[in-house]
Order: sequence, then structure tokens, then C-alpha cells
Amino acid sequence: MTGKLAILASAVSAAGLWFVAQADPLPDLVSDHIRGGEAACGIDVSQTSDGLLLTAWSAPSRTRTWRMVVTQRTGGGGFDIVQEGDVPPGDGAVAVSDLLIDTGADFSARLTAWDANGDPVCRFGDRV
Repeated sequence: MTGKLAILASAVSAAGLWFVAQADPLPDLVSDHIRGGEAACGIDVSQTSDGLLLTAWSAPSRTRTWRMVVTQRTGGGGFDIVQEGDVPPGDGAVAVSDLLIDTGADFSARLTAWDANGDPVCRFGDRV
């Protein structure tokens, strides 16, 4: 998991973006990331020839539903792209969304996942 976070940090840094696990208002939800345990959700960023690919993923063993909000800021304002749904069954982490963003875009992304009882179990990302 450490290698995956290092690759993510490099990609985010190169793009001028910062994705961090939010410590507030749900401090217990980030403990997996801090202790190096299995995370319940996350956003991977990869560079493609067409832009930055955001891949949101979640662990079906711990989550049932998810919601990702990507905010893109432009010179005259901004807009949100909201995607949400059920986490498909699978082993380990499964991709729940792929979103391609222009390389020069000013944006941030947040992912929240909930368990079968509707309780939040993971928040990943931050508005910058």
C-alpha cells in the first residue's frame, strides 16, 4: 500500500494537486491510511495522453455505496461533477468510477463510501 500511495503522491504533486485523507470530521475513517492497513476507498490518479485519469475505488467487503464529487474551477466560476452508486461485488478493491480531466484543469476530488447501515466508513480527498 505504501508504494501505491507514493506513486499517487508523485502523480498528484506533478499535477499540482493534493489529495489527502480528511481528518475532520470523521477522524476514525483515516486510521487505515495512517496505520498502513487496508483502506476502504481511494482515488488513484494516472497521467494519460488525453489528460489525468481519476479512478475511484472501494472495498466491497467494507462498503456498499459511494459518492465522488469532482470540482473544477474555471476563470468565470466552476462546476461539480457528481457520481454515485452501489459498490459492485468483488474481491479486494473494485473500480467504481473512471473520470478523465484535462491536464491543465484546476480541480479537486472527494470520495465518500458508506457501509450497509448507511454509516460513512471512508472519506478520501479534499477540496483545495
